[in-house]
Amino acid sequence: SGINAEYGFPKHADETMFPGGKVVKALIGFQNNGDKSFIVDNVEGGFRYPMDYNYVIQNFTSFRYGREVAPGVTQTFLYMFVPSEQLAGGSRTFSLVMSLNYRGEDGTLFTDSPFNETVSVYEVDEGFRYRDLFHVRSAGRSFCFTPVLAPSTCCLLLLGAGDLGRRSKREPLGASTTTTSQKIISHPKSRKIQNGTRYDYASNSSHFNAILKIQRRNFNMHLK
Repeated sequence: SGINAEYGFPKHADETMFPGGKVVKALIGFQNNGDKSFIVDNVEGGFRYPMDYNYVIQNFTSFRYGREVAPGVTQTFLYMFVPSEQLAGGSRTFSLVMSLNYRGEDGTLFTDSPFNETVSVYEVDEGFRYRDLFHVRSAGRSFCFTPVLAPSTCCLLLLGAGDLGRRSKREPLGASTTTTSQKIISHPKSRKIQNGTRYDYASNSSHFNAILKIQRRNFNMHLK
């Protein structure tokens, strides 16, 4: 049909290894060397089992274009896919197949595979990740959570303290409250003098009144 399909991975020098969980960009070139126009419908891809192409391991999203390519014209199409993280690591290999589907002016369908090679998927090391953070916590290392939880925890503590302060101001003096610290408020004990005998408040009051009466009587006699 006079069509030449090519491929390229701009950001991957090694075309046999791709990162798991990351977007891989591929450029598909469609060169029309014939004398009739063709319409590029879509590009689709996926991982297949190397020993059996009918066994699909992972299907990628199909990109639709619907672009007409005139005779003597070359068009480049962007295709993107994301290898699964579950396929990363180990010595497993997969057949990466990218299929270019197009049709002629009379409606005849064509399929070309610009890339059909055995590749592997590697795991991307991004350093300390959030899932590692939770894993460390499950092991009992709570100090790893300090940078993450400290701001929100401090806000909660400040809000709680402010609310507690407002509550304490509204409570009347002498009101008994139950606290989690179980503070015991003891009643005032009877006063004791140094010799160990207890004060007799009733007798002291009577003695004071008697002295007061005598002083008043003497003062009245002096005025007379």
